[in-house]
Amino acid sequence: MKILAIIPARGGSKGIPRKNIRIVGGKPLIAWAIEAALGSKVIDKLVVSTDDTEIGEIASQYGAEIINRPTDLAGDEVLTEPVMLHALALVEAQGFTPDFVSLIQCTSPFLSSDIIKKSVDQLVKNQADSCITVFMPDGFEFKWRKSIGNFLSPEHDVEVRPRRQDINLPYHENGAFYITRTKLFKETKNRFGGGSAKIVAVEMSEADSLQIDSEFHLWLANELMKKQKSEA
Repeated sequence: MKILAIIPARGGSKGIPRKNIRIVGGKPLIAWAIEAALGSKVIDKLVVSTDDTEIGEIASQYGAEIINRPTDLAGDEVLTEPVMLHALALVEAQGFTPDFVSLIQCTSPFLSSDIIKKSVDQLVKNQADSCITVFMPDGFEFKWRKSIGNFLSPEHDVEVRPRRQDINLPYHENGAFYITRTKLFKETKNRFGGGSAKIVAVEMSEADSLQIDSEFHLWLANELMKKQKSEA
């Protein structure tokens, strides 16, 4: 069983300029994803897809292979799946044919090697088509939507206000790690393997599911890592 891991890391992030190589916990953000993948010992080939020379150089220093992403796959509106398909086609052309293709987001610095290994184990154990990482929120929200004018309509029964323990809360996809059968991924062009795929999940904590999408998230990630280090 061979597994390809792809880390997308374009250079043109607008929300946080140079986000993928900003320092988090003493190292570039992308380094956390690379180290988690390599440390899992279940990834046979790890590539970083990037259009940026500096990102490529840093990723190489941490042990990843680099795939030069064309400019037409580096814009703000480009979806992740075409980037993955491009990377997959290139490694297959070079002679590496993976049974599974995985996606690791470098915006998830708390993804661990252990979670990656557990995801692969879950996939194999359940003979599933794909596996994703999720979290269960510590709390829950009563949601309301605007209806007519400025009035609100509830998404719950206002006559019966439930307790948290009485609600079957849904898991939240956290975007950290995905793995799918290569054949199914190529057929559906979907990281889950399509709507009829048999999908399993590995749970992460809400804190470890933090995604870096703002300067506040960068600050929070650094603070969480300081806290973890002091408690170790």
